[in-house]
Amino acid sequence: MSKMRVLLTGATGFVGTHVHPLLLQRSFEVVGGTRHPEKARAHAPDKEFCHIDFEDAASVDRALENVDALVYLVHSMTGNPRYDRIEKKNAETVRDAAEKRGLQRIVYLGGMRPRGKVSRHLQSRLETGRVLRTGPTPVVELRATMIIGSGSESFRIVRDLAARLPWMLLPSWLKSVSEPIAIRDVGEAIVHALEMPVAGSRVLDLPGPERLSGKEMLFRTARQLGQQPRSIDVPFVTPGLSSHWIRLVTRANPAVAKELVEGLRSDIVAENETIWKDMPGYERTSFDSAVARALRDEEEKLPPTTKLVENVLHRLAEHP
Repeated sequence: MSKMRVLLTGATGFVGTHVHPLLLQRSFEVVGGTRHPEKARAHAPDKEFCHIDFEDAASVDRALENVDALVYLVHSMTGNPRYDRIEKKNAETVRDAAEKRGLQRIVYLGGMRPRGKVSRHLQSRLETGRVLRTGPTPVVELRATMIIGSGSESFRIVRDLAARLPWMLLPSWLKSVSEPIAIRDVGEAIVHALEMPVAGSRVLDLPGPERLSGKEMLFRTARQLGQQPRSIDVPFVTPGLSSHWIRLVTRANPAVAKELVEGLRSDIVAENETIWKDMPGYERTSFDSAVARALRDEEEKLPPTTKLVENVLHRLAEHP
């Protein structure tokens, strides 16, 4: 299977840009699927790209014509009020095209099911996986919580809150725990999901090595930024209200931030079989190591004005 030809959708996104070089290193032939292949080629002329638009069934069919497997990384959570319907329809289109083209496998990166109420965002992620598995093509569905890395929308929220708030408001929902995972480990899991033998579809959780609350993630990130975090517990602040101050303080997309915060009401931890049982020799990245790497990468991308604002806030915190 080392010469498998893979269509990597979401190739120019956060996860896709990390997975692409890993696949090439493992001797896969990789085609990056994107709505704007010309822009992608200009940025990475040494890589192969093709056009794909999941709302255009003919486009999906053409993109899958000469590939063996599909890595499905796209989602539509960008403020469209109908994004859950769009994601379900897209999954149906992919399922049908994969059957028509006789694909060997689909690897889909989704989200873990929370122990309590399922947010609309997570329900859409779970439904996408369910729809894909209704077809005859074997599907390996990997379910993760927060992915730690430069470019992750959820980690961007954590990083910006930790850097910009001398005093942190800590609503009760930040006591909920999850198992954040490094983008490096996500990439390795996706590659393994393409290589591992499968007889049919599988759902595998993708937990990081530590179970942490939102508060612990904020404080440990703040310390790596050189901050001495202080906090005020405010149990009456709901995720809905919190999304407003997150919009003011962070660089996160407001619509995406609201959906992500709504998903933090309950604990989200691995309860299915995990992929790490199939990778017994693999050592997962610690939370602190993943954050350190992400912060180094972020530092290279931050504009001078952002660094100035954060420096002023840091000084105010030290000398109120």
